[in-house]
Amino acid sequence: MYVVKASGEREEFRPEKLMRSLIRAGASRELAAQIAGEVAREIWQGITTREILRIALEKLRERGEEALMLRYDLKRSIMNLGPSGYPFEKFIAVLLKKYGFKTRTNVVLEGKCVSQEVDVVAERDGLTYMVECKFHNRGGIKTDLKVAMYTYARFLDLKRYFDRAWLICNTKCTLEAIRYCKCVGIRNTSWAYPRGRWSLESLIERKGLYPVTILRSLDEEEKKLALSAGIVTVEDVVTGGVETLLSAGIGRRAAVAAVREGNLISKLSKSC
Repeated sequence: MYVVKASGEREEFRPEKLMRSLIRAGASRELAAQIAGEVAREIWQGITTREILRIALEKLRERGEEALMLRYDLKRSIMNLGPSGYPFEKFIAVLLKKYGFKTRTNVVLEGKCVSQEVDVVAERDGLTYMVECKFHNRGGIKTDLKVAMYTYARFLDLKRYFDRAWLICNTKCTLEAIRYCKCVGIRNTSWAYPRGRWSLESLIERKGLYPVTILRSLDEEEKKLALSAGIVTVEDVVTGGVETLLSAGIGRRAAVAAVREGNLISKLSKSC
């Protein structure tokens, strides 16, 4: 049985891959195995990964696993930070702070040749990174060689300010881009790369830092209002409370529901 990915590529359906995703979201191994088994019985040849996500979310909803359902939908929630890349840049700055970096966003610096705006400046352990954030608001789009080369060219122009360039994207990088980054010494972080603890997905999950767009109690317009007001993470919602959402122009009913959802997610994150 094969499935069709967002990029149009085909791959064999593997229940264990679905199980791992559910466990990372906070499901027990037993629950993950149950849902993976049920999904496997319902899918068909050529089903899209988006449809598999929908079925898995429905299984979680049927069991009343609201917070788990929200966390499992993480990748799509990150894509919904768009269409502009600025909220993603702010999200990355906050995420890096969780790992001990000092960060600044949208810093304008005079390079050797031209003036440039840097998405995120990150400092830790005596090293200063020029962070280039590449955001895509739909699946199947990969960050390619041109972006990697562009990042390195910017770094060379600004080299007197930085020790290293760092390319972070919310989807995947092409193999050529990964190879180029390794060759010239660019640190490279994408959704599932490098494998293990240092992929973007893992960095987010380990700190329990989720985007405000993961909250289902806010509609698309309300999410835009939140992002415009600088409310980028669920943590912003929980810390700021109802009043912060009201000041962004969001109605009281939706604000109260969003804070409740945020607390559910935060509670689950702490228990994992």
